[in-house]
Amino acid sequence: MNRAKALIATLLLCASSVTGCAAFAAPTLTVLGPWTGGEERAFRTVLSRFTERTGIEVRYQGTRAVNQVLQADVQKGQAPDVAALPSAGELARYARSNDLIPLRSGTLSEQQYGQQWRQLLNLGKAERYAVPVKADLKSVVWFNARVSDRKPRTWDELRTLTSDLIGRGLTPWCLGLEANSTSGWPGTDWIEDILLRQAGLANYQKWVAGTLPWTSPEVKQAWSRWGELIGLPGAVRGGQSGALLTYFLDAQKTMFDSPPGCVLEHLPSFAIGGYPPESQQRFDFFPFPATVANGPPAFHVGVNLAGMFRDSNAGRELMAFLASEEAQKIWPGLDGSTAFSVNERVRDSGLYDNRAVSKQVAQILTSNNTLCLDASDVMPGELADAFSRGVLTFVANPSRLDDVLEGLDKVQSGLPTQDRLAVSCSR
Repeated sequence: MNRAKALIATLLLCASSVTGCAAFAAPTLTVLGPWTGGEERAFRTVLSRFTERTGIEVRYQGTRAVNQVLQADVQKGQAPDVAALPSAGELARYARSNDLIPLRSGTLSEQQYGQQWRQLLNLGKAERYAVPVKADLKSVVWFNARVSDRKPRTWDELRTLTSDLIGRGLTPWCLGLEANSTSGWPGTDWIEDILLRQAGLANYQKWVAGTLPWTSPEVKQAWSRWGELIGLPGAVRGGQSGALLTYFLDAQKTMFDSPPGCVLEHLPSFAIGGYPPESQQRFDFFPFPATVANGPPAFHVGVNLAGMFRDSNAGRELMAFLASEEAQKIWPGLDGSTAFSVNERVRDSGLYDNRAVSKQVAQILTSNNTLCLDASDVMPGELADAFSRGVLTFVANPSRLDDVLEGLDKVQSGLPTQDRLAVSCSR
């Protein structure tokens, strides 16, 4: 209805002047993002609602090589109006180079987003530069609730659960590390969680900032503990060599077989897309274990952020819409969606009332817990890629851990520290 009224008004203006149509034609925005396939269709649903509300058309380009495409477009002076990136670190780099446009106050409602998110969306600067499109909770372990109801709170308890499942003749862990050009990243999430939950928030932030060496005892211990866990005989379906060859989303395919091929999985919240319907109550999760049972909760998260690269009223209108409660409810509300909003009104809207597990995820993402951005999403791209490759080398041959860590320190030493996002955690 709003779009129809806008069209009628425009036609009336056009009728009054030969040049009127050109003067009042609705603008068209270009948007670049990482979503293709089903995710692209979901995001286009969000953009279509924006067009219905405003009459502003949007041309969307989706590519898995979004960082490379955006960099080339910016260098050519042909940046899109708005770009959405999976890497907060990349977006922060454009803010530092003044290629990203700061947002006006009011673009994002202070009442709809928690303090942690408001701080993280500033990308380490005084002004706000980004709005969240969707988020994933990462610091969790999923499990087949019909096989085990145990929720370990410490690393020792997790090791005990792993050993007990092996003793029952079951394979504890679903693990796949193959991910095409980004193979190894599921292992980086493991190491990030172990470091955050066991070495503490301060060490995690130093590591992300590049001031805690990869060869430090804290970082090395995170790698070693992960290696010891998945190196237990029978701990991983297919063994470590199988994990190297298994696509990360395929690892869960036997999790709910009878008997199950594996029982536990450490993946972000999008993993539930491959699980049985929540109404069947066949799966659940627990927070990634800490060193001690009652340590302060801290979760690391992944988030897709949108930033504005060309200043216009239409672009600012789109940014405000993307942050709004209306827009934030669309993608998570689609059938089969695994997207989560960090908007507090979406959490309280009843959207998750029939999805108990998803409601818990949404509550954690919008709670007062300490939230940390995924380290790989904050690191310079060269280092993040080397991190993923290092995981593959380590899993293939754990005795090469020192070589892997020394190599990562070498990569890090060649990168300027000022290229890092200044704030990686907030509470």
